[in-house]
Amino acid sequence: MVSNSLKKKLILGMLIAIGMVIAIGGSLSVAKASTQFYYAVKDLGTLSGGSSAYEFSSAYDINNAGQVVGVSSTSSDNSDDFQAVLWDKGNIIDLGNLGGSESRAYSINNVGQVVGESFTSSNKIHAVLWDKGNIIDLGTLGDINSSAYGINNIGQVVGWSNVSNNAGIHAVLWDKGNIIDLGTLDGSTSVAYGINNASKVVGYSYAADAGIHTVLWNKGNIIDLGTLGGNYSSANAINNAGKVVGDSYISGNAGYHAFLWDKGNMIDLGTLGGNYSSANAINNAGKVVGVSSLSSGVRHAVLWNNSSIQDLNNLIRLNLGWELQVARSINDRGQIVGNGKINGQTRAFLLTPVRVTR
Repeated sequence: MVSNSLKKKLILGMLIAIGMVIAIGGSLSVAKASTQFYYAVKDLGTLSGGSSAYEFSSAYDINNAGQVVGVSSTSSDNSDDFQAVLWDKGNIIDLGNLGGSESRAYSINNVGQVVGESFTSSNKIHAVLWDKGNIIDLGTLGDINSSAYGINNIGQVVGWSNVSNNAGIHAVLWDKGNIIDLGTLDGSTSVAYGINNASKVVGYSYAADAGIHTVLWNKGNIIDLGTLGGNYSSANAINNAGKVVGDSYISGNAGYHAFLWDKGNMIDLGTLGGNYSSANAINNAGKVVGVSSLSSGVRHAVLWNNSSIQDLNNLIRLNLGWELQVARSINDRGQIVGNGKINGQTRAFLLTPVRVTR
């Protein structure tokens, strides 16, 4: 048996030891691991799969499953024909058309539905939906032309259509088989580019001051979101939190700048040193991608994170031969798509973030 006096000595010794550890620990600095990242870049290729200077591809959108849509040339000669394509699990898939010579795919939702436009056999351009291997003509308001630019996860589609008697073009919403004219602020023209899962729609409309203004369509109302001081602005995308991105003339029409509109405020996102930038997409984490000119006038793909601008060419590994020219979409996993130059060719790219802990 341990005596009471011995117990006290043992407890006292433990307390002294603990005190020494605390004192020593307070004087030591512990090195913390830092996490950095770069982007792995992938050339998404073309339908013809060759290396001719005439071949090209461009990516317009990416969903959370990593499926990418855009356009690709169809041959290695100098013809201008191109087709809407889907890049999925390493494959490039020709989505087809409505009987005409060309098509484009602009947006894909998280269930794999794709929208865009196609020439018809009568040489008109119609908005289309590709769904489960089928191509569906979404029709028009005035039986002339239309195009679809955005789709949300419940299958609502937005874009534009000629109105009756070819009296201009109006932003439209296709919903459950119906085509709905979203109207304009004051004039003959409006276009819708993006829609979120709350059915809020963004784009632009001619305004009463003869300018073009960013607008938000919400529950039957059209709301003028203003400009950065010039007489032009247009929204390109909206996320599920209602944050809107696009581009606008700045005061005095001294150049285009990308903007972020949030809770009534339009924020100038700046440039890489030139007088031009445009924000093309925003994910649900608030990260924004687009394009900006450098002081030399050259345009590069960019990422805005917490309103801080970064040249994406500085975030990929060196000596790959790429010049990333424009970023068009970012998903909630942080993957980015767009197009750039590699070996003198225009190619769609996919950027995937790679985290490195040091």
